[in-house]
Amino acid sequence: MSSIKGPFQIKINGQAVAPVNDNGEDQIQASFGPDAAVFTLTDGRLESNCWYLGRYLVEDRSLLPKRVYWFRKGSGVEPDWIHSVSAEPSGTSYSLLFSGAPLINEDNMLFADLMKDQPASVEVTMVV
Repeated sequence: MSSIKGPFQIKINGQAVAPVNDNGEDQIQASFGPDAAVFTLTDGRLESNCWYLGRYLVEDRSLLPKRVYWFRKGSGVEPDWIHSVSAEPSGTSYSLLFSGAPLINEDNMLFADLMKDQPASVEVTMVV
């Protein structure tokens, strides 16, 4: 499915995906922190405030984990240049897949695991 009704937060192995640390750049790798970003997923686009979260279409061709970035809306990066995100129901939560790859925490930074060999506990919590 390409949409989730209502806002939600994401935790990987118990750590929250943090809101973007706006340093003036238009593309910033996502990280973890004590505060959790609040997301919506509509038509394959994961959004939080004025930012998209996703994998850039232009990546190296290795099978290593791929960086997941914040992309500022209206910065020149078109939404079509970002891999789509899908949500698969998983019990009372969802599994988020970034162009088929699950999320992982590597050195406190957010990555997508193409090989799916680093299982992580992903928790999607609806915000009331």
